Amino acid sequence: MNLTEFHKSTSKELLAVTNRVKNLVQHWPEVGRHKEAVLKNIIKKFLPEKYNISTGFVVRQTEERGQHLASRQIDLIIYDSDSPLLFREGDFAILTADVVRGIIEVKANLQQASLHDTVLRANENGHFIFSAKDEDDDGFFNGIFSFEGFRDPNPITIANAVVNANAIVTELAGYSKFKVNHISFNSDLFLKYWPDEAQPHSLYNLSELSFSFFISNLVDMLASKSVRKNNFIWFSTDKELNLMHTF
Repeated sequence: MNLTEFHKSTSKELLAVTNRVKNLVQHWPEVGRHKEAVLKNIIKKFLPEKYNISTGFVVRQTEERGQHLASRQIDLIIYDSDSPLLFREGDFAILTADVVRGIIEVKANLQQASLHDTVLRANENGHFIFSAKDEDDDGFFNGIFSFEGFRDPNPITIANAVVNANAIVTELAGYSKFKVNHISFNSDLFLKYWPDEAQPHSLYNLSELSFSFFISNLVDMLASKSVRKNNFIWFSTDKELNLMHTF
């Protein structure tokens, strides 16, 4: 039994399915939406049944009865499946902030899409949701998932983009609980935010395991007791041996 190969198969499956469509259809907006659907279906296989995943919007109430604010459309939202939804049609949902457990921004190629702008937008979505939760609420998963890009990564360039995007929201209350905490740049390159560390961002080069680490960290935030009890199964390699850069 080879757990590393098992986890690498997640990357191979994601890339194989998306490339199959890419080879047939060159209309990029449609291909982009298909990538979201492929990632959603893969993640759903790992989620406990108490959670669901959809694309859609998050709304929050204001101090004036009958008025509300809505987020930008979020590529993927992970939420409690036993909670009430304002609207659901197929894989599209509109829900309130309190039921959200994770959000994911999906990119075909994060390098082309602008890392700085994507992190900033994800941070803003995270703040919109977190500011409507209870003050003592734990953080939630705020991730960015890219199928391609950064094949010849410059760690300093990556660090500067992330730090500059974070600087815009760093003074907001609860910053460490709502900011982007996981980024999969491609099938190899992975970033994790450790809030208690002096240099909290760690960039890892994980051969064909970045996608798996991204999903395993999401599951860890949703069901940490089981994942941590079986840590070597969910994380088949020691990522610290593959650490590239901290900042």
